[in-house]
Amino acid sequence: MSGAKQAMRIAARAAVSAIGSDARTAASTRLCEALWADDGLLRASCDHGRILMAYMPLPDEIDPTAAMQRWLDAGGRLAVPVTDWAGCTMDAAEVTSLDAAVFDAGPHGIHEPRDRALLPADAIAVALVPGLAFDAAGGRLGRGAGFYDRFLPRVSAACVVIGVCHTEQLMETVPQNALDRRVACVVAV
Repeated sequence: MSGAKQAMRIAARAAVSAIGSDARTAASTRLCEALWADDGLLRASCDHGRILMAYMPLPDEIDPTAAMQRWLDAGGRLAVPVTDWAGCTMDAAEVTSLDAAVFDAGPHGIHEPRDRALLPADAIAVALVPGLAFDAAGGRLGRGAGFYDRFLPRVSAACVVIGVCHTEQLMETVPQNALDRRVACVVAV
């Protein structure tokens, strides 16, 4: 299985690296529009006090920050991942602003909030999850460290877990094993 996953990671990274800067920006705009459309997943879920967990994107990931800002503007609560690389764990930390001054770049370039107001995982109502590849059945291939695979079992069964990616990251089938966690749906733009 790991050989198939590694081959898919290589293929997905190559597909993503071929996406131009303008296309990345346009896709991120379309992501926000899709999530907030009249029948969009975030519009239907946003309510005062509900918590959205999203992520601060790496340069090769689709950028959900416009959708995150809109969530905050609509009165929702927002959380982003904070990681313990030594322990290979991830938690959710609440943020009230996406201002760059609130974040520091971690050892792997991932921006995390300076103040870590941790939230229980089962308080999250909606989670936007990145990945290197997804399939239509919700199969997700991450970067290989398993942070989301260990975190997602801790969220409530009612949490809507949404995979987000560029269309170039959609694969026919993503190899899965017993530890891999599927997403409820995939928004690829």
